[in-house]
Amino acid sequence: MMKCVITFGTDGWRSTMDTDFTIENVAIAAQGIANYLNKNKFNEKGIVIGYDTRKNSRLFAEEVAKVLLGNGISILLTKEDTPIPVVTHAIQDRNLDGGIMITASHNPPEYNGIKFIPYYASPALPDITNPILEEIEKVWENPTIKKSELGIAEKKHQLTYVILRERYIQHVLKIINSELIKNADLNIVFDALYGTSRTYIPPLLKELKVQVEILHDYLDPTFGGGSPNPTAETLQEVRELIREKGLDVGIACDGDADRMGVLDDKGNFIHANIIFALLLEYELTRGMTGDVVRTVGTTHLIDRIAKEHNLTVYETPVGAKYVGKYMREKHLLLGGEESGGMIFRGHIAEKDGIFANLKVLEMIAYYQKPLSRVTTDLFNKYGEIYFTLVNFPCEDNNKEKVMKNIVKVLPQTVAGKKVIKTTDIDGFKFVLENGNWLLIRPSGTEPLLRLYGEANTKNELKEILEAGKSLLEEALK
Repeated sequence: MMKCVITFGTDGWRSTMDTDFTIENVAIAAQGIANYLNKNKFNEKGIVIGYDTRKNSRLFAEEVAKVLLGNGISILLTKEDTPIPVVTHAIQDRNLDGGIMITASHNPPEYNGIKFIPYYASPALPDITNPILEEIEKVWENPTIKKSELGIAEKKHQLTYVILRERYIQHVLKIINSELIKNADLNIVFDALYGTSRTYIPPLLKELKVQVEILHDYLDPTFGGGSPNPTAETLQEVRELIREKGLDVGIACDGDADRMGVLDDKGNFIHANIIFALLLEYELTRGMTGDVVRTVGTTHLIDRIAKEHNLTVYETPVGAKYVGKYMREKHLLLGGEESGGMIFRGHIAEKDGIFANLKVLEMIAYYQKPLSRVTTDLFNKYGEIYFTLVNFPCEDNNKEKVMKNIVKVLPQTVAGKKVIKTTDIDGFKFVLENGNWLLIRPSGTEPLLRLYGEANTKNELKEILEAGKSLLEEALK
């Protein structure tokens, strides 16, 4: 029998729709999830199912609903494509047993995925995903799948179609500083990147009296021929509009709206590491307090800010599930990762690109300065950092071998600087005597090895990356 192709990476199962992510395999995954829910008594309060704007996402969501309904689990199925933070908020708001999202996040359009969100309204940890995978593998070996028709389930009140927008928007407007933004007279551009945020950010901005130019706010399952990932490359139209019309800022979300992207008043793309640091400094400046959590691949600029304010920084493996765990259990002020996801105290314990973008607007309104100036002020206070991420192709079945090879050649120095700390909570991270660092880790979502580097100067960053590439090349032999 062929090995089960359904695996959970950093954030659920993702694969291409012309290979493994088929309606049959989605049904197997759904049956495994249903078995887990029933076995652990998470089958009384209901499960919410949402989906993104990809080809067939609605079809896959309906298939998941049929299977869970066939296993006696009541379902709330969204009537329209919905952001993942909104689905997560619904779990919290309605006290549900969990949620399922059909999405491949920022991946190219040929991908799709399935993510299970537990009752605690935060990304599932391995103590939940591992048992689910065990159930999925059992179904794979003996594919007995129970289904109910949606029309019949709806008549029996086991299935309810829902639109979650209003409750989510009410919640966001309650916890954001609405009056501050309303009085700031902001003029911005928003790029929906054909994703789920297109029906959420515009009404929020209207309520907040923000003047906005809107791009790509219509359905296109090909995402304009690219990936729905808010990067400097994908947001070039935003840059041009800012410079042409003298706008205050540009904002964007990825396909399922858990990541954000920001360009300043000069049209410069601001890396998520810097946005995280800016928002942390802002929260502390306006009188908030609390410790912070970041992933192993996130900037140590966070550590500099925390040190200035006598705060603790917790470091986790890459993945919002680990950040969410710390946010839930330790009531921290802010958590984040370098890929553009942040979690805020008082909101949901899940990345939310919609909310994070609004916090950037709130910050600009508070300082009454252009974002470029706010960024310069941060660097003047804490020092500038240079950061990059380089990807190396590596098949999933070869990743473990490469990482074992790196163990054999762990360096004592990197780019001529002594390694003062090595951590292995997610790959291998080498912190150097001058504060620079290098991280090598396998991607949890794609067939890649990731090489991260951070340094105080561009030249030092270049040297670190060259050393990292040499280390990887040796391990790949």
